[in-house]
Amino acid sequence: MHTPRPTQSSGAITTSVMFILTERHPHMTNITRRQALVGAAALLGLAACGDGSGASTAAGKDTELDLWSYWSKGEAGQKLMQGIIDDFTKQTGIKVNVQWKGRGATKALVPTLNTDNVPADVYDGSVSAFTNQLVAGTLPLTDVYQSTVSGTPKTIDDVVGKSYRTCSATFDDAGNVQAPLSVPYWGSSDAIFFNGKRFPELIDNPPKDWDAFFTILDGLKAKGRRPIALDGSVTSYNAYFFSYFVYSTVGPDGLVKAAVDKTGETWKQPGYLEAAKLVERLAKGKYFIDGFNASKFPAMENKWANDEADFILMGSWLPEEVAAVAAPGFDFQSFPFPAAPGHAVPQVKIQGGSIGIFKKAKHPDAAKQFAAFVLQNKYQQQVTTTLRSLPVAKDVAPPAMFTGMKHQIDADQVNNYRYPTSAQGFETKVLYALDDQLVFGKLTAEQFIDQMASQTSAFWK
Repeated sequence: MHTPRPTQSSGAITTSVMFILTERHPHMTNITRRQALVGAAALLGLAACGDGSGASTAAGKDTELDLWSYWSKGEAGQKLMQGIIDDFTKQTGIKVNVQWKGRGATKALVPTLNTDNVPADVYDGSVSAFTNQLVAGTLPLTDVYQSTVSGTPKTIDDVVGKSYRTCSATFDDAGNVQAPLSVPYWGSSDAIFFNGKRFPELIDNPPKDWDAFFTILDGLKAKGRRPIALDGSVTSYNAYFFSYFVYSTVGPDGLVKAAVDKTGETWKQPGYLEAAKLVERLAKGKYFIDGFNASKFPAMENKWANDEADFILMGSWLPEEVAAVAAPGFDFQSFPFPAAPGHAVPQVKIQGGSIGIFKKAKHPDAAKQFAAFVLQNKYQQQVTTTLRSLPVAKDVAPPAMFTGMKHQIDADQVNNYRYPTSAQGFETKVLYALDDQLVFGKLTAEQFIDQMASQTSAFWK
């Protein structure tokens, strides 16, 4: 379930999701980060490598620190991080040699990991970059999580909390959580966005399930609207719907459980067909905006931002992404993906940006001190105001439009299930390809499930 635009991931998502999630944030490059998903991202569970080292909060003999960042100069995230770096140097005397590398930073780092010339001590990148592409060269941070955040009595573990700690960790083949590989300092998740100016009643009273939501959508259709925007050229976005429906009808492990069944028979359990029928209803009921299946990103999300459609299922990067083209006075609001009728509200996928330390860091003590510096409350406040993203700390309120997301995350209603390494490629080769046909109305729900079962079996053979 696209990070930042993570990924989204096994859930399209990537969440999510969700879904392989690439680094993206509200401010990532467009089609590449989406189709890489995640991403959810997508969000591979790779085994942790190496042992965690002691988390000294003293800089030791280090007087400088080399940092690469995936932000580009001028971005909101770059301005936030520059301010953190300036404060860190002022308070510790440690010089930070920062390079603003942009979204290509992860790709550039990968070939250096097996050499003695890793060019950075610290990387400011997406959470999924550390659990996927950079896992082999990243230092496990179990002990670092026990160090205190600068100027507070709280540990990094206290501030990050269970959901983000798990998101930042690797998993073994049995699904057990391993060591965290980075320290998240801002988050992202998925929701259904709308213009609060047009639907003020939904700000405090969103639909609780899809029966209630379909009532709203049918009322809009009766007025000649095609109420849901979707850029059909982005396969991971198309799969958001089926993924989140499965999380509701089957559970947060639904996609992973079916994907790893080498017989393909799990797909034939009732909850999967129920989820597929809801997608079929959306596709054949003409709820998606005209032209969605032949659009080129970001045409449809731009139409939504211009009030030509009413709702869009997307990650929390969306408001920043469409701000320049939004209708005057557009009030960005969101609510969690509603429950499938008769089921629980689906857990969300999460991603975000984080600080990781390389095993071959030349200044490890300074790197650990920097990781403990970033999570101070004032910087979490700036994540909300400057970055307009989700703060990691539970005691920091998010932008109002993300209240529903933050509530789910703080309540640990987070889906951290991931495909095992052996299932790499399943999403793109099987799920996304067939889901496109379901979303475009070319397959019935029954045909989709039959083909998911047979193609999953073929994938493993």
